[in-house]
Amino acid sequence: MLHLHCNIHRPSPSLLLPLQSLLPTSSSINQVNFNGSKGWLVKIATKTSTAINSKKPRGSEEGASADKWVHEGSVTESLPNGMFRVLLDNEDLILGYISGKIRQNFVRVLPGDRVRVEVSRYDTSKGRIIYRIRNKTSA
Repeated sequence: MLHLHCNIHRPSPSLLLPLQSLLPTSSSINQVNFNGSKGWLVKIATKTSTAINSKKPRGSEEGASADKWVHEGSVTESLPNGMFRVLLDNEDLILGYISGKIRQNFVRVLPGDRVRVEVSRYDTSKGRIIYRIRNKTSA
């Protein structure tokens, strides 16, 4: 509970409305009293929450990942600028491009590699290569 004192003379109740907009969203005005010697006494109740600024785990984003399909396939052709022709397991031939994390970590993708591709539901001719599946023969 937070006590707020202000020394102004009895304003109309409409002047107290901007005070509510100055408060954080997790707090609210509980009680407003006028004390003759101290002025207005406003009691503000704050709601304590342990997860005010907590982030969701990375896999729990439902909006972006709900619009994607994940397929596996093999790279058939290497094109300029990190683009590849990928033959998916369902016999679709799509244009795959390297995701940012694969670029950052300098993962090399070559023709013949198995990859995991994230394909949009709205445009199934393109996809983002999100993972290079390791070959079982190389260790």
